Amino acid sequence: MKKREHFKILITDPILNEMVNQAKKNFPEYVPKIDWVLVEKGTEEELMNRVAGVDILAGARNRINRKILDKADKAFFIQQCSAGYDNIDLKAAREKGIDVSNAGGAGVIPVAEHTLMLMLAISKNLVKSDRTMKAGEWIFGECVAKVYELRDKTLGIVGLGKIGAQVARLGHAFGMKLQYFDPYRKDTSDLEFPIKKVSLEELLKTSDFVNIHALLTEQTRRLIGRRELELMKPTAYLINTSRGAIVDEEALADILEQKKIRGAGIDVYGEHGDPPPKMSRLLKLDNVVLTPHIGGVTAEDLYRNFYVTSLGNIIAVVKGEKPKYVVN
Repeated sequence: MKKREHFKILITDPILNEMVNQAKKNFPEYVPKIDWVLVEKGTEEELMNRVAGVDILAGARNRINRKILDKADKAFFIQQCSAGYDNIDLKAAREKGIDVSNAGGAGVIPVAEHTLMLMLAISKNLVKSDRTMKAGEWIFGECVAKVYELRDKTLGIVGLGKIGAQVARLGHAFGMKLQYFDPYRKDTSDLEFPIKKVSLEELLKTSDFVNIHALLTEQTRRLIGRRELELMKPTAYLINTSRGAIVDEEALADILEQKKIRGAGIDVYGEHGDPPPKMSRLLKLDNVVLTPHIGGVTAEDLYRNFYVTSLGNIIAVVKGEKPKYVVN
């Protein structure tokens, strides 16, 4: 990579502003080479106004679309400080010769743990039990033989990447039977336990827990639609900690309302980090546990991904090295 003497770096998401202080603390020798540009909110309009003349963009939640990249006259590198990068227009970046990197192993530990938490919460009726206890109610009778174990249940993983593999490890520790659907997985030699490769249809028909861990692409958008949900066992649960748009959320609400599956645990809605619509039927159902896209935002993982992996990758580029974790 061609060496440059000075870099203008735009932080597109205010959640990353601490990166400036971390750079001063951990890489003081490179501080004189960097001019940091911060944003107030990182809206499309604000980014379009600030991106001209910038060499590097560092972001997390905000969308980097073609309109913004068309204004990025000098940019050659984008550091996405998370595992997912569907908020970036990769096609537009490629056309402009801009490398895009993600944060490598970002989210693996916290998202996998959050996934198991949702599996336990929905199968043990945790949320309703807590809510009714605090209201002075005692629903013991309602729960007898209506809460369930993970042991010996079949866990079906859609997308056996880094996060899916970590979920498999945790499921194995709970004594679950494991199977997966992933057309891009060549083998499972990196895993130290048996896991069966199956078609998506077989996974849906035979799994007690269907867990979504695929990336959101044009191929996976609405991968789980009404037909796929209808294939699931009436005693099964759907868990989604990947991206909401992989599942047809209206169809899922219908299936849950009709109790055609036992329940769901959801941490993601719509596109990249979107909240559910205020009128979403999912918000009113007792057989779904919802969390506000917090699977990957533990203190430990944010520090690793923002200020070790992502900042380290940016500094490597400043040094003139090739970036790691390039996704385009």
